[in-house]
This record gives sequence, C-alpha cells and structure tokens, in this order.
Amino acid sequence: MKQLLLVVLALILSAPLMAAPKAKPKALAQETLQFINDMETNLQITIRNGDKHDFYNYIEKPTLAMADKWPATGTKGYVDYARCQFAVQDFRIYAQDQFKAKGMLPKNTPTTKEYLRNKHECQISLKL
Repeated sequence: MKQLLLVVLALILSAPLMAAPKAKPKALAQETLQFINDMETNLQITIRNGDKHDFYNYIEKPTLAMADKWPATGTKGYVDYARCQFAVQDFRIYAQDQFKAKGMLPKNTPTTKEYLRNKHECQISLKL
C-alpha cells in the first residue's frame, strides 16, 4: 500500500515536468511541418506497399509521438503556431482515411480540406 502511494505521489509530482514542452515554439512548428511533409511521402509508400501493421508502425505511431510533443492548446508562446499543432493532429485522421481509401481519398472531403487548410496556415505562421 505504501509503495502504491509513493508511485502515485511520484506521478503527480512529475506530471508538470512531463507536460512541459521540450522545444521552443517556432522550432517545434518547423519540426512539425517538416515531419508532415516527410510523412506524406511515407504514407504514399505505405499505401502502395504496406499493410495495417506497417501503417501503424510507420505512420500512426510516429504521428502520435509528434502530436505528443505539443503542449496543451493555448499554452503561452505556442498560440502563434497552433495551426501546426492542428495540422499534425489532422494529418493523423487524413492518413487513416487515405489508407482506408487506398490513396484515392478525394481532395474535397472535409478531412482533406481541414488538414490542407491547417497545413497551409502553419506554413503562413512560419512565413514560408
């Protein structure tokens, strides 16, 4: 019982440390945009040559890891680059839909439009 209490206490005390973003806002936004661009290529390769396990390992899992690098929405300093955070979250959904559609997801779907809009606005926020 005492060990369980210590574990819970350690988790509570370490939560702010785990939640703190490790990268500066602009650097994280740039890393995110580069990640998305690279993952679009990986997605097409996975659609052509992979299965659902490959999709999970090479697309879904890394995308979740990138999304986890972002602090909570609205965190001071990161607000200017929120569209980059949204873009990586939207990419995950877009990638799932594209994989299910075997790469033939129309450009006019709400998922595609939202992803591309946030990606574009991320580029604008970085002044690219």
